[in-house]
Amino acid sequence: MQAKGPFKLQSHNLNLLRNVLNEVLHGIALRDVAGMIGMSANELAEFLKRVQDVSEGTQIELSLSQTIAFRNALQETLRELGIEEFRTRTGYSFEEGNQILERLRKATIATGT
Repeated sequence: MQAKGPFKLQSHNLNLLRNVLNEVLHGIALRDVAGMIGMSANELAEFLKRVQDVSEGTQIELSLSQTIAFRNALQETLRELGIEEFRTRTGYSFEEGNQILERLRKATIATGT
């Protein structure tokens, strides 16, 4: 998980990444996972497995493709779950989710994607 990329994820937000990937894979129904998220379900499952193996207290750098997938997965999770359900299913407030989404958007805009 040490690939150089546009987005550094602090350890306190690792659970959001894990929970969002889990929601996309097992919670919310998306018509076209690869088209909407930018990774196939198998790639997302592998990404989730690698993130689950990262110990707490570790800062990681996401690759560009991982950053895009996180951005898209978070956006869809926020949209699908809404304000009340987002906190219940991710452990983060809707506002926190939107703040991180904005950081992800800025990181990917900086790379031209």
